[in-house]
Amino acid sequence: MWTAARGAARTTAVTHAFSYTRRGIALGGSAMLVGGAYIQSVAASDEYLSIPEASLPSTYDPEAIATVWNSHPRCAALRLVTITRALAPIGILLIGDVLLPHWCGESPDDVAKRHAARACTLREKLVHLGPTFIKFGQMLSIRPDVLPPAAVYELQKLCDSVPSYPTAAALLLIEAEIGRPVSDVFIGLDRDSTPIAAASLGQVYRCHLREGGHEIALKVQRPDMIRAVSLDLFLMRKGMQAIEWFKMRVLVGLLGAADRTPFDVKLLDTFARASYLELDYNHEGANLERFASGSAKAALLGGRVRVPVCHWAVTTRKVIATEWINGEQLAKSPPEVINRLIPTGVGCFLCQLLEVGFFHSDPHPGSTRSDGSNRALL
Repeated sequence: MWTAARGAARTTAVTHAFSYTRRGIALGGSAMLVGGAYIQSVAASDEYLSIPEASLPSTYDPEAIATVWNSHPRCAALRLVTITRALAPIGILLIGDVLLPHWCGESPDDVAKRHAARACTLREKLVHLGPTFIKFGQMLSIRPDVLPPAAVYELQKLCDSVPSYPTAAALLLIEAEIGRPVSDVFIGLDRDSTPIAAASLGQVYRCHLREGGHEIALKVQRPDMIRAVSLDLFLMRKGMQAIEWFKMRVLVGLLGAADRTPFDVKLLDTFARASYLELDYNHEGANLERFASGSAKAALLGGRVRVPVCHWAVTTRKVIATEWINGEQLAKSPPEVINRLIPTGVGCFLCQLLEVGFFHSDPHPGSTRSDGSNRALL
């Protein structure tokens, strides 16, 4: 019985995950020429589905990932064309915004509207391309030093307002992970349940544990993340290698630019290593406990930061259950609440830096909340 459930979960998962690529090709044409060979999206999809998830590393290993995807060039080429078709138009618009002089007569309101429109288009493209690119957009959403305010606000929607995937597929994944029917473990979770939030790598349901009756936030990973994310990271790393080659051979070797140690691949590897770890919810649960323990011992905080408890009995690599805590997103809280919590936020990060030595590495507005008092929820 459970073997069949696991098989159904895997089939649903990989079909959903690879739809990012197939959907992009369907929008741009049914086939293309890559390296002189005619690539059909259906054939590439079948090849993608044939790659066992177990053949990919469970932690970020660029060499091991490259070994897998180098042996499936058709899948990599199809995904690259999908990415290019999605991002090239918005890239041209952004370059035009910088280079063309006709924007000089714009009013500040018009500039803000244009920035918001560009960011809205970019957000839609990133959502279309899937989890790796959504994660990149989330990174940009906390960089007001890089993007204008209107763009930052628009990209913040990627933190918890990403389209969800069907609950039926989520239930299959949960049952395959925990090895038991959902109804035996949870109360208030069934095919009619709607996720309360969806982000780059998973979506969250509010329900209760049947044993003990605890109210929980149940986060379920999107289907087939290791395969989808590893392919995107493989292509991104190839791009960074090309940039390093151009800098060293052309800019330095031919044009005489200053010789500097290349950093592009190392920068990508840092991003990739952290993103890959986020695919392991056991690791996330361990981090929750470590962060909570360090915060509780910090005299500087004085109990002003609360971290939810992880329920390990129903936590696996792809499913994590944490204590449900009522609270409002800090970014949506009234100004007086935000002002009241500024000392708490400053103290929290000083504590991480000076006392605990362990950092909350995803402090976007979607993961910081207020419980209405002087206490922050992380």
